[in-house]
Amino acid sequence: MAKTRLFFPLAVLSAMALLSGCARLGSSGPSDEEQALRLLRDYEAALAAYDADAAMAVLSDDYEGWRGSGKEGIAGLVGWLRQSGQALELDLTNAAVTVQDGTATVAPVVSLMGTWESSATYVLARTDHGWRIKGVEMQR
Repeated sequence: MAKTRLFFPLAVLSAMALLSGCARLGSSGPSDEEQALRLLRDYEAALAAYDADAAMAVLSDDYEGWRGSGKEGIAGLVGWLRQSGQALELDLTNAAVTVQDGTATVAPVVSLMGTWESSATYVLARTDHGWRIKGVEMQR
């Protein structure tokens, strides 16, 4: 009797584990669009944490930002944000992600900082390490 009581719960748990594993096999993971939006959320979180290394880690090697700034411009931005106690928020509410070949564009991305607001298009590149921010085209 004791063996039956122990066996039944184990059988049920094993069946549940097997079924959940099978359900995951059919899933191919997050889409390119989901990955692009997640990357921008990671970038925003790195800026909010004043973590220049984490912010630069999501940039492509050939990143070109606002006014032609490179990765060093982001390090400077993080330093300025920390010094001023500011946070840069990215509003992705109305952003659409378009993926073509190894490039994704995300627009409009509204950047908010205090009373300052602008709109931008983020250009992402697919790399060996996943999606990376290749550039930011600002509109005012």
